[in-house]
Amino acid sequence: MGYLFLLALAIYHVFQRRVRQFITPERPLKGAGGRKLTRPTGQAIFQLFQYVNVVLFQLPDGRIQRALDRSLNPDQRRILQGLGMDESIYV
Repeated sequence: MGYLFLLALAIYHVFQRRVRQFITPERPLKGAGGRKLTRPTGQAIFQLFQYVNVVLFQLPDGRIQRALDRSLNPDQRRILQGLGMDESIYV
């Protein structure tokens, strides 16, 4: 169990570092309450994605299609870009 916890902390640290490397003081993220985040914590980053919802649609042929209930904002897109991802990870 201890090794699993250490692995989770290592992943969290790498995640936080990769986003911080991508965010510059000239273009900070906007956090809760409009605060400027130049060195966002992992928790602050996760809070920016708190209200991202995936909606499932059942098509007439029985297939299930996934979609976002609204498009991501520019800060969310920048974070995903910094992680080498895009919106397709949700759908």
